[in-house]
Amino acid sequence: MLKTITISIMIGTFLVGTYYVLAASYLPPVQEDKLVSALGKMKTDLTYDKFISMSRDERTSLVDQMPSSTVRMLLTEAQNHPSYVSENTDEIKLKSGSNDIRFTKLTQLTGVKGYDASGTASIVYAGDMVFLRLEDFSVTSGIDQHLYLTKDGTIASGIDLGPIKASVGNQNYDVTGIDVDTYNVLIIYSDTFDTYYAYTKFLKAE
Repeated sequence: MLKTITISIMIGTFLVGTYYVLAASYLPPVQEDKLVSALGKMKTDLTYDKFISMSRDERTSLVDQMPSSTVRMLLTEAQNHPSYVSENTDEIKLKSGSNDIRFTKLTQLTGVKGYDASGTASIVYAGDMVFLRLEDFSVTSGIDQHLYLTKDGTIASGIDLGPIKASVGNQNYDVTGIDVDTYNVLIIYSDTFDTYYAYTKFLKAE
């Protein structure tokens, strides 16, 4: 009798567990469905992937017309699409034509406004060239994230170094000709969404 009860309990537990597993697997992707619906109201058949494939100007134009709820969903979805790169210092040597490289102004990146960022930024001198290097770098993935060297954090007067090469991994940027003592604050910012992701400040030379 006890054996029968035990077996019945085991079978019942298995069936209940199976039900919840199957039920979970059939739950609709609510967030994704909401985003598709919201984007469709902006433009027929518009999806996240199609939005990303647009030109930056097209994206900016659409975002300017979007409800804030749609903007938030887009930025949330972007976090699910990290990108990766791995550039080493040999590329700096190759581009500069110099094997003599010198690291200066090593500093730690910090996330802002609830976004995550980690890793270090440094200024690398190689021959007649100067590079910005990010190492062990990671930032919350976004859309149209650009690197700016700014005067004490002011984007309007900053220098746009272009889009980040990836949201994760070591990367190099040519900053030859830029006064890195004056443009001493590095910012990761999306002009399309007017969103700040990370920053760090380089100490000025003594």
